[in-house]
Amino acid sequence: MLFFQSCLVAGYGYAHLSVRYLGLQRQTQLHIVFLLLALIQIPISPSELHEFDAAQNPTLQILSLLIRTIGVPFFVLSATAPLIQAWASGIKATTNPYRLYALSNVAALAALLSYPFIIEPMFNRQLQAQAWSITFAVFIALCIYCAFATASRSKTHAPAPSRSGDNTPRVPIVSWLLWLMLPATAVTLLLSVTNQLTRDLVSIPFLWVLPLSVYLLTFIIAFDNERWYRRRLFLPLFALSLAWILYLLLGEALNVTWTIIVFMFALFVLCMVCHGELYRLRPTANQLTGYYLMVALGGALGSALVSVLMPIISDRYIELQIAASMATILVVLLLMKHVNVKVSLTAGIPIQVALAIGASFIVLVFVHSARDEEPDIVYQARNFYGVLTVGRDNAGTSDEFLWLRNGNSYHGAQATTAPEKLLPITYYSPGSGIDMAMSFSAGQPKRRIGMIGLGIGTAISYAGAQDSVKVYEINPDVVEIAQRHFTYLADTTADVKLVLGDARLSLEKELPQAFDIFVLDAFSSDAIPVHLLTREAFELYLKHLTPDGIIAVLISSWHFDFQPLLTEMGKTLGLKTVLVTNASNSAQQWGSRWMILTKNDQFMSQEFIQLQKQRMPDNMGNVRLWTDEFSSPFQLLK
Repeated sequence: MLFFQSCLVAGYGYAHLSVRYLGLQRQTQLHIVFLLLALIQIPISPSELHEFDAAQNPTLQILSLLIRTIGVPFFVLSATAPLIQAWASGIKATTNPYRLYALSNVAALAALLSYPFIIEPMFNRQLQAQAWSITFAVFIALCIYCAFATASRSKTHAPAPSRSGDNTPRVPIVSWLLWLMLPATAVTLLLSVTNQLTRDLVSIPFLWVLPLSVYLLTFIIAFDNERWYRRRLFLPLFALSLAWILYLLLGEALNVTWTIIVFMFALFVLCMVCHGELYRLRPTANQLTGYYLMVALGGALGSALVSVLMPIISDRYIELQIAASMATILVVLLLMKHVNVKVSLTAGIPIQVALAIGASFIVLVFVHSARDEEPDIVYQARNFYGVLTVGRDNAGTSDEFLWLRNGNSYHGAQATTAPEKLLPITYYSPGSGIDMAMSFSAGQPKRRIGMIGLGIGTAISYAGAQDSVKVYEINPDVVEIAQRHFTYLADTTADVKLVLGDARLSLEKELPQAFDIFVLDAFSSDAIPVHLLTREAFELYLKHLTPDGIIAVLISSWHFDFQPLLTEMGKTLGLKTVLVTNASNSAQQWGSRWMILTKNDQFMSQEFIQLQKQRMPDNMGNVRLWTDEFSSPFQLLK
């Protein structure tokens, strides 16, 4: 979103300067040059251009990758919309150029909804890139045609290019600020609601697409015609939406369906108010590009606030409270302006005071909700990868234990009293899949164990003094927390080496490690690292595994069932598979689901494993195998 909004600023800025200082003919000539330059980055192929470095800032690396792969094409795309509207207005091809903005958002919404439901499940990545490149070439051809058509008609229809000395009415500075702050608030609302949903529910494409679709829908409705946005309707709904948001933040949790419904309703109303007021403040057509430039700049500021600034200044998600407070303040300021216009100054003062008091109260309530803390929190940190929370249960008792949570997904716990603190608990307790894998080779001297995902280091407790363990972890804060607040790493007698960075990229650079056991513990949360579950990834794991080695994958997930995919993976790669389930018996022994993949017949012939094999459910296939060219998380939803 930050890249998207920043490119919009660049494209809209170019369009604004072009319209302001160049005539129609020169505008069209210059834009044709940029259209042809965009072909340099076609077709898209990002995989060979960038390697992730965990020591560097992930945000900057992703922005760099996007700029180098689709920077110029997207710059051209973003600039075309305001330019086409300005050209259409200049040659009298339309009386309402702003309606074209609504039309462009209709197309954007159609593309957005079609991707996760149609394009991603049906076409692999290479075909997608090829189809997009062909479509982009057609787009360039149509734009060049529009440019030539505009240039040919500009001699009879277009006015002279605007200059700073024209008699165009000056736009008040307040209007410029509102053009900036209203879209900034809307984008902050969009991203904060998305964060709230994916943190509280599940991080899947549907819950990224749904809020963005609602956001675009409000743009479409607001900019189609001013009759769709009525203050008498939407301002009462605005107040209701604020109340609903506060209830979700402070009250008891609703079920999944109602949580999504309430958040989408509130997002629609609040964004509709922001975009409806933005449309009411639109200038005349000859100031259209400057207006769009401020709108884009506001969107970029909202994106930067959520994705760059907040992880630096806050250890938790408080963007929703900030966005709701911003929306409240802006609405009250607009209403105060309305009061001054409609009623006399004397009659308007009490209304303004009431509005100010009401807004102050609402903002204070949101501030309170942002400061509300769970009583059992020991430590909390936020970075690019999310919010990590260390908490304590049963404080001061013999059953006291600490736990680690990322968002709403738990990544292990440890007792705080000896000797219990040396024992593996939660997903790793006795009888779990990792217990079966580790116990099978317990008598083997000098085992080599590989792990993707450190968590708090619980799995390392199964390693002995002669064993060597290599752990691949992408999040530096996880390593710091495991070393500072938990003792599995400090207590182990094994030789442990931590490798910071993306596990797959690290393994690709290393010589075969000859692991006897390879543990994948990166799928217990609901943000799926897809590239670790493809055929190419498992072929890489087998390269680093001994012939009789065992791969153990923790697949305990609230919303995804990885068993069919891993069963299909085993069939494709010639591996035997078994699902090991373990019931929850106490607060410290949690139910777990582990998938074991191996060629080791001796391991698979064990009585316990055969019993688990017989208990496996029937949904052991009927999914398309994931590859680096294809993946579809929707087919794994429970």
